[in-house]
Amino acid sequence: MAIDRNYIYEKTMFYLKKESKFFTSAEVVSIISTDAFRRIAEEIGYPKTSHSSTLTSGAWVVSSPIDFVKIDTNLQATYSDGITTVDLKPKEQWNIGRSAVLTATPGVPQYYFMETENKIGINPPSYTTSGVVAIPYVKVPTTLSSGGSTNELTEKCYMAAVYWTVSECLLKDSDERSQAFREMYNNEISRLKSQYNMMFDIRRDLKPHQDYIG
Repeated sequence: MAIDRNYIYEKTMFYLKKESKFFTSAEVVSIISTDAFRRIAEEIGYPKTSHSSTLTSGAWVVSSPIDFVKIDTNLQATYSDGITTVDLKPKEQWNIGRSAVLTATPGVPQYYFMETENKIGINPPSYTTSGVVAIPYVKVPTTLSSGGSTNELTEKCYMAAVYWTVSECLLKDSDERSQAFREMYNNEISRLKSQYNMMFDIRRDLKPHQDYIG
């Protein structure tokens, strides 16, 4: 059976009515279509894709694509000058140092880090005008734009979307039962991670460090 937005909506409304809570279709659909699946993608690290960017000489920041959620640390980021390809290593930005980033002499990049929530830094900066950085990343799932639409996560992760949506609706209504559905969501995410093992493994050491961003 195909799991589409209508099916998820009906499951969600079943739980809301069971809890004697009533929300408009627009409110529920909005959470399902955008918030729920973006949250799931961030939690389990799927769906995946890759972004390539050509850097000018001295450039050290790569703007992430609009559907960027986070770097996929299970796949390899690379830099190529057209002749040689180098595997970029993740390195926390505070271990490089702000002054070291800003004053580094251009060369063959060796490391990447999160400069901000949606900008990726490399160190040292590119020494050539044709250097290409390829970054694997977890992307925002396709928006469920109509009643019968699906995305990369609907079929296997639909109950997580249901629990998250119910929890958010109850939270909006200041209903303490929100926490029970949040726990059901967390249990479902744990099951999905276990089911897919390392495919959905998450490393959290590349988030921007607030002392560094300043």
